[in-house]
Amino acid sequence: MNPKNNFLSRWRVLLIEDHAPLAEATAEFIRSKDLDVRIASTGREALEIAAVFHPEIVLCDMRLPDMEGPDVARALREMPGAKDAVIAMHSAMTERDLDTQSLQTVAAVNLFLSKPLTEEKLNTLISVLTSQAKEDSDMLKSRTSKGTPREAPRQQHEKNSS
Repeated sequence: MNPKNNFLSRWRVLLIEDHAPLAEATAEFIRSKDLDVRIASTGREALEIAAVFHPEIVLCDMRLPDMEGPDVARALREMPGAKDAVIAMHSAMTERDLDTQSLQTVAAVNLFLSKPLTEEKLNTLISVLTSQAKEDSDMLKSRTSKGTPREAPRQQHEKNSS
């Protein structure tokens, strides 16, 4: 394990992707960053995993065999163990083809990535999230010493992206 990323090793990533080769390649890349990852190939499977895995990061395909990605995101926002997760939606459609503002508002999606999910895009995603995690970790240490409860990661992320 990379000592510099030790505080991130507890982070759990739920990867929701129905194309098995892409799911495995993406999961391997995520593992190389010392993050814990679980793979779901359907929306229903994702919700079952999330109920016990409690992901901090969700990377969800827009179109799944049994549900649409935004429906999965909305369901995750209702789950105690996943409601504050950072959710990134990915799709073969481009941002130009999608109303990403609606996705972020209606489905509570934090980020959008267009396929293919390249190493560069995943590095950028992980950099943004790990940077946020470092800020949250530092804030938690500061607030804990003052007795102030920590804000949920999603709420803090929304403030930073405004």
